[in-house]
Amino acid sequence: MKLDPNSRLGSAVLSLAGHLVRLLLLGIGATLRLEIIGGQERLRVLQETPEPVILSFWHERTFISAHFLYHQLHRRGFDITLLASLSRDGEMVTRMVRTWGIETVRGSASRGGRKALRAIHRAITRRGSSPIMIPDGPRGPAHAFKVGVAVLAQTTSAPILPLGFAAQKCWRLRSWDRLIVPKPFSRVAVVVGEPQKVDASLNSEELDATRIHLEEVLNDVTARAERAFE
Repeated sequence: MKLDPNSRLGSAVLSLAGHLVRLLLLGIGATLRLEIIGGQERLRVLQETPEPVILSFWHERTFISAHFLYHQLHRRGFDITLLASLSRDGEMVTRMVRTWGIETVRGSASRGGRKALRAIHRAITRRGSSPIMIPDGPRGPAHAFKVGVAVLAQTTSAPILPLGFAAQKCWRLRSWDRLIVPKPFSRVAVVVGEPQKVDASLNSEELDATRIHLEEVLNDVTARAERAFE
């Protein structure tokens, strides 16, 4: 049965699902051993002088990233805005992070994209908020850096901050991205990459070359995190 998220039953089911995922995140997160293996100084600067950046990591690392983003940034007063799709999953995530006081903007490349990007643009330029922009979301292809994130960096002057995450022990779901869920008491490695500025004067061809470079950078920080457990 397909539930209408706007119906009373659908709304209740989504709220319950969001609550359960939140408890799972908190439960597993409380046992994880977080290790910043690269970019410690960049993280310190971020915590002490929170200029807006565009937080980027691959979709498969979303679950792993939550513990880091919440404890190392959000709880320290760092203003974060989350871009969530207009799907039922996006609605569930929106309800979940709302309990943490994190603002959300709804939309994706396929639905509501322009409106969402305008809202994210305002969050950066007016509030100084740092958006979470997952460049291969919400439906892939996996590890393909979409140009919209580069355009946002270009038009706001906010640098893209590439983040690499890896879990020593994990499960992989059978989703399109093979989502990684760290096992309880696992070590989690984090690499905070070099902020990437996108020049406002780039033409479309140069912007595509920049997109490819950003994809390589994000793959590199992710691989560095993975190598911590080889």
